Amino acid sequence: MQETKFLLYGQHVRPHDGYTRNDCLSYMKETAEDAVVTCNKLYPHFVIQSIEIDESEPEVVKVQSLR
Repeated sequence: MQETKFLLYGQHVRPHDGYTRNDCLSYMKETAEDAVVTCNKLYPHFVIQSIEIDESEPEVVKVQSLR
């Protein structure tokens, strides 16, 4: 199972007052469709405008010795 980090760009839209906020949500999933399903389940009022794959290198944290 290979998971990819998907970046979902869009807007949170509150139905009761129309307030909108731009945001980017990220999900580690096998497919973009899985990421969209998860996003819609967790944030039903988030309107997805675009999806990208995050190809950045993960940060490597080095262990420091205690002296």
